[in-house]
Amino acid sequence: MTGDLRFLIAEDEPLVQELITHALSDLQYSDIHVANNGQEAFEMVSTLEPDVLITDLMMPKMGGIELSERALESQPDLTVVVTTGNGTVENAVQTLKLGVFDFVTKPIDLDTFQSSVQRAAARARDRIELNGIRDVIDALMAALESKDPYLLGHGKRVSIMTRRLAEYAGWTKQKVRLLEYAALVHDVGKIGIPESILNKPGPLTDDEMELIKRHPIYSHDIIQPVPFLKEALPYVLHHHERIDGKGYPHGLAGDEIPEGARIISVCDTYDAMNSVRSYRPGVPEEKILVVLEEEKGKQLDAYLVDLFLDNLESIKVGPHSMEPKKLACV
Repeated sequence: MTGDLRFLIAEDEPLVQELITHALSDLQYSDIHVANNGQEAFEMVSTLEPDVLITDLMMPKMGGIELSERALESQPDLTVVVTTGNGTVENAVQTLKLGVFDFVTKPIDLDTFQSSVQRAAARARDRIELNGIRDVIDALMAALESKDPYLLGHGKRVSIMTRRLAEYAGWTKQKVRLLEYAALVHDVGKIGIPESILNKPGPLTDDEMELIKRHPIYSHDIIQPVPFLKEALPYVLHHHERIDGKGYPHGLAGDEIPEGARIISVCDTYDAMNSVRSYRPGVPEEKILVVLEEEKGKQLDAYLVDLFLDNLESIKVGPHSMEPKKLACV
């Protein structure tokens, strides 16, 4: 099905406008809109809510880089394809860091361009589908938090801190958004753990601890049917691995642990200590900072701990300082 997507073309050259429009029509897309400059395109983004934006880099009134940045800020699920006659590596890197999906050089090769459009269209449809699945995930998280009130807001706080730490680590917007979503659902597998264990006020038995250690596997299995979250699966599955290899579920060590999982682990550790749990009160922040320092190179990635601590004031989220902003689609 191709007629389900809306395209916005930002291009000041009439011949290129016509070429792109015909290329889209040949692919059976019909909901196509054209802006003659970047400012006009940005104004149309909010009114049209396009699924795919195809923009030139060099345009009057507002260039493609500024347009991409502002459009993605206002509509994070937007899929952006950039076209340019100045196809340098630097330009490509700059746009991809902004969250642009693809970069096509001019003069436009029709086959290359149409292949890029098909990939962009597949991504855009994924995001449409994710909006529905996100409602299901929200329901699962609500069910989990009703089972374990001590987890109330934990996933959202960890996702916010994970996003901020990943940005400091230099991740692109597209990768950050995927990681942010993985962090939100990292504990959703605890829905499969009995409440008597989740809320137990005292120490767990060995058997109970073994069951708790399965929650990353359960989380992984719950989100596995979502094809476009495939890249996030290792981050969820391995967020309780340790740098020294003594974690779970697979005992990975060092760089064997995906970086996304290591980022989640730092933020998860901070929030777990900073929150009240059934078996203890919240830990004072000065003690949390000591523990994080002590766990560098043992439980936690030393570089990421240093990055977290160096930027603590702009990364941390307390239990009562949640951001009202809804999590964006990946």
